Amino acid sequence: NGPPSTIRFKKRSTTIVNQTHRNSVRHRALRLITQERNMMRTPRFRDVMLRLLFFALLLEPGYLRRCCGRAVPHHRRRGAGVERLQNVTLTNATLSTATQLGRELSLEGCQIENFGPTLFGLLQRTDCLTLRGGTIPTVTFNSHALDTFVIDGTGLAMFSVVPTEVPYVKLRILQITRNQLRQLTPNLSLLVGLKRLDLSQNRLSYVDLDVLGSMQRLRDLDLSVNRIVRLDASPELQLPGLRNLWVSYNRLRSFGAFPGAFPALDTVRLIGNVWHCSWVDRARANIIRHGITAFGADYDCPGERQGGLCCYDDALSEEETTVGTLRLDGLTPPATGDDLTLRETNRSMPTIGVRFGDVEIFL
Repeated sequence: NGPPSTIRFKKRSTTIVNQTHRNSVRHRALRLITQERNMMRTPRFRDVMLRLLFFALLLEPGYLRRCCGRAVPHHRRRGAGVERLQNVTLTNATLSTATQLGRELSLEGCQIENFGPTLFGLLQRTDCLTLRGGTIPTVTFNSHALDTFVIDGTGLAMFSVVPTEVPYVKLRILQITRNQLRQLTPNLSLLVGLKRLDLSQNRLSYVDLDVLGSMQRLRDLDLSVNRIVRLDASPELQLPGLRNLWVSYNRLRSFGAFPGAFPALDTVRLIGNVWHCSWVDRARANIIRHGITAFGADYDCPGERQGGLCCYDDALSEEETTVGTLRLDGLTPPATGDDLTLRETNRSMPTIGVRFGDVEIFL
């Protein structure tokens, strides 16, 4: 009650107190929001939230059944859809039953003298065929249905392709590894649809790259871990799609087609050979000029080491004499595929020798 001036003063004081309280609450709220934002930006907070989200998903019914790791081609679960036959005698009945269950077939530990057109004819519904282990010395390819063909560790010594009027355009991947293959059939050129050719870990001693000239889609070529002393190619050879080339761990001294025959080459592996030093110098300049990535490096070289590769000054170059596989009477290399090499060793006293298979004769 009191005078009017006293009442107005009390109202004004109350209003100021209320505004101060509201401002204090607002500042406190803004401070909390700022702290929360800063905390959300910290790595620890993000890790905690991701873990909570992960456990929440695990607790969701049926999530584990829907989520699975897929690190294999064609977005399949590992091993799913692959029909395996192990240590069986192949007949029309066994193959027919297997091909009806899945489009990918793996034959493991089988004994087959010649995997030929008759057996391929039973696999018209198969996309991917793997022959692994066992004994399969001969394969005569004749399939327009296969997309991928793998021959691994079967003792294969002869691989041929049946000539047909229709080109083999569907086969994209051919892998022949850990076998006894000594030479390439000229009919390999009929596989025009190949994108990946893996011939590593065989006994090849000579390769005519012109056989691959018709494979314009070829992207990956692996000739590593063989006994190749010579890679021949005509000046006109071009493999425009080749991106990755592996010729490591052979017995090469020079490689005249590199890199001119491979205009789109991205990566190369050259280690583990007996390169001539002059060739290494040219190859290194070409690698830098064309922006090619060279993987690997040689160590503990008995000769010189240039650009990460072992090389030998006293090795005979192709311009000086015949190197690599010795051609008899100007014909093709020996049909046996044995390593018949005229070479000069890396010794203080130049010694000329001839190597035939496992026999060496030095003069």
